[in-house]
Amino acid sequence: MSNQVTLKDIAAILNVSTSTVSKALSDSHEISQETKNNVVRVARSLNYVPNDIARSLKSNATKRIGVILPNIESDFFAKVIRAIEDEATKKNYKILISLSNDTIEKEIEGVSILLNGSVDGIIISLSQETQDSQEYSHLKNFNQKKLPVVMFDRVCDEIECDKITIDDFGATKEATIHLHQRGCKNIAFLSTISQTSVGKLRVEGYLKTLEELGVENSLVIKVPSYDKFDAILKDHLNNYTIDAIITSDQLSAICALKIIQENGFNIPKDISVIGFTDGIIPKYTTPSLSIINQNEEQMGKQAFDTLIHRIETINAETPENFTHKILKTDFIKRQSTL
Repeated sequence: MSNQVTLKDIAAILNVSTSTVSKALSDSHEISQETKNNVVRVARSLNYVPNDIARSLKSNATKRIGVILPNIESDFFAKVIRAIEDEATKKNYKILISLSNDTIEKEIEGVSILLNGSVDGIIISLSQETQDSQEYSHLKNFNQKKLPVVMFDRVCDEIECDKITIDDFGATKEATIHLHQRGCKNIAFLSTISQTSVGKLRVEGYLKTLEELGVENSLVIKVPSYDKFDAILKDHLNNYTIDAIITSDQLSAICALKIIQENGFNIPKDISVIGFTDGIIPKYTTPSLSIINQNEEQMGKQAFDTLIHRIETINAETPENFTHKILKTDFIKRQSTL
């Protein structure tokens, strides 16, 4: 029944034109609020389902955007997608989500599906494998198709588009300085995302800050996968002098807390720990975790707003230059560094 109801059916019941019904459902300013309310009431009672395909063909807009994410398990990406969803709802947009699972193959697949005209624009954070291989040819289709795209968090210089990131270098610099001021002399940086753009910037911020502080001891611990996390960190704890660890993400910091304490070290007396991305869990770890808050909600909102602005101005005679917005972070000090 619901798939058979048309604008004509609603118009006949209300004794108005199909054009009036269409405009009312689109919240047009040409239609009175009373008429809009009546149309919506009847449409709901009949379980009317809009024909999005027909609407997009007529208006040349789908009112849908695609979002391609490396994963959705981490707090960071979960918070970003929730912010995008909230903003999309306000603007009557729908989102189609594709997960690359940090592989270039799945990312290419997601790009291919979304490039078929099913969305008005795309928001994407690149997979680790894409950035590791530096293979971006599949992303050049965005420009060829003239499809607006916004990259966030994990971005690349090879593709011209709008970008939203945090100050990864500056955030790590602030954390390193904080640990140094606390008297830590052997600060290590542990990364599970060393091949991504954010991972490289965070390591660079750590190393450059130590150099500026005149600290010669540096140690970058690269963990290729979480199934090797315990063994790699335990080995470094046993073979190196470490009194502080900055991790590249929240999960790494939580895992590090557990392993450090299981190996007989006290946090923060023996080893201090700082991670990236705030959330509910860091407040309730033992001890509570000092964290670099990446303001994920702001990043999601900025990515959506930037994309919508680009969509709305795509046919402008003089297109605006692409922007790279760098968002500030907040350093939240808790028990793991006090």
